[in-house]
Amino acid sequence: MNWFLIALLPPIFWSITNHIDKYLLTKFFNKGAVGSVMIFSASISILLLPVIAIIHPAVLQQFNPNYLLIAVNGSFYLLATLPYFYALDKDDASLTVPLFQMIPVFSFILGYLFLGETLNIKQIIGGIIILVSSVFISLNITEIKKIHMKWDVFLLMVFSSILYSLNFIFFKYFVVETNFFIASFWEYVGFGLFGIFLMVFIKSYREGFINVLKTNRTQVLAVNITNEIVNIIAKVSFNYATILAPVTLIWIVNGIQPFFVFLFGIILTILFPKISKEDISKRTLLQRGLAIVVITLGAYLVTKSN
Repeated sequence: MNWFLIALLPPIFWSITNHIDKYLLTKFFNKGAVGSVMIFSASISILLLPVIAIIHPAVLQQFNPNYLLIAVNGSFYLLATLPYFYALDKDDASLTVPLFQMIPVFSFILGYLFLGETLNIKQIIGGIIILVSSVFISLNITEIKKIHMKWDVFLLMVFSSILYSLNFIFFKYFVVETNFFIASFWEYVGFGLFGIFLMVFIKSYREGFINVLKTNRTQVLAVNITNEIVNIIAKVSFNYATILAPVTLIWIVNGIQPFFVFLFGIILTILFPKISKEDISKRTLLQRGLAIVVITLGAYLVTKSN
């Protein structure tokens, strides 16, 4: 069960970042400066390098050209975040995040091809239950006929999901070839290099980044640093969980994330209505409650069969 408890951390922390991401995009980056958020993410992530080096000094004492491949894989993670941010800029978090349920499908295929990972029938059934319920928990059933697929958002999330799947599958591959700390260190090197690339070569991102710093420096830094700390906790927890269980299985558990997005949305609606407004009618709460019960059943099947 240890793997399951660790795998629960990412959806909890990432659901927090989902709301912070939306807040950043609407409050400080309302002119579409999505790349500015990416530069902030890369800049703050670099600060993790000395922390890893202190914990595991060997990362600075040895080098293999193959480590550069880990850095490239790290860039996949930030690259995957770009289409996600663009999708989030076009739609609400509660409708965008469920589209991440495509990731377990891509991870299952890639995990089988590159890592030889497989799932048994109970895990597959439990996974399907969790993923379907996670989408259901995000739907507004009172306006189900009014829901229209935004194909640009859908395609952005497909692209993002594929890149995320590649990042985590190859991270596990590199962990097997090296160790957790070396793979983590060089992955964050990749984060930093990708951020530098955006800053140097994409003028609109650079100008947006500088402009935001000039106008809202204290607030932007405070919110971004908080967001990145939470994101790092989620990412490291997820990476570690993939060592203990198949990557697809960890993504299936992460399918619970829409529940936490909704839960934190309710809290924000009650305490900070200017930041988020969730539908908390009896019908909606009943719908979410039913979905939670079904998700629990799926989680039981997944953990019982591992």
